[in-house]
Amino acid sequence: MKYILIFIAIIICACKFNPPKTSKGISFLQGKWAEDSVLNKANLVSYQQYHIRIIADSFYLKIENYAAQNLNGGPCYPSNQWQEFAKGYCKLDADTLKLEGNFVNPSYKYKAEGSCYRSGKYIEDFILNKKSNKSIVIKSLQTGLYHQIEHQL
Repeated sequence: MKYILIFIAIIICACKFNPPKTSKGISFLQGKWAEDSVLNKANLVSYQQYHIRIIADSFYLKIENYAAQNLNGGPCYPSNQWQEFAKGYCKLDADTLKLEGNFVNPSYKYKAEGSCYRSGKYIEDFILNKKSNKSIVIKSLQTGLYHQIEHQL
């Protein structure tokens, strides 16, 4: 019995948890970014404007959606404007900015399936066309639209 207790004590002392593996993320994208306007929006049936905050390798996204017509979708779509939120992880693969996460509520907490707007997984890829310290131009591979997003101080 004595040897078993010594063996258990040695194992407990020898074990330790691995430190969490977090990435420092994409250095030039750190901080808050916002899109002020969308190019040619008067001619679009619908479009989205992005507000994104990037901390290390995580993103917090607010999507402002606009539709040319009121969708008359009941309490979820009372007008032609609505907001959605997503959070998750981002990475830059060559010239492609990849966002992968989940749709969440406005406080960036869990959003139940079946609630208003989209829920579940959020996955979107953007081609990074131009970058500077103050702005980036990205093209959504899903919609084909360009977005000029400005760094917020």
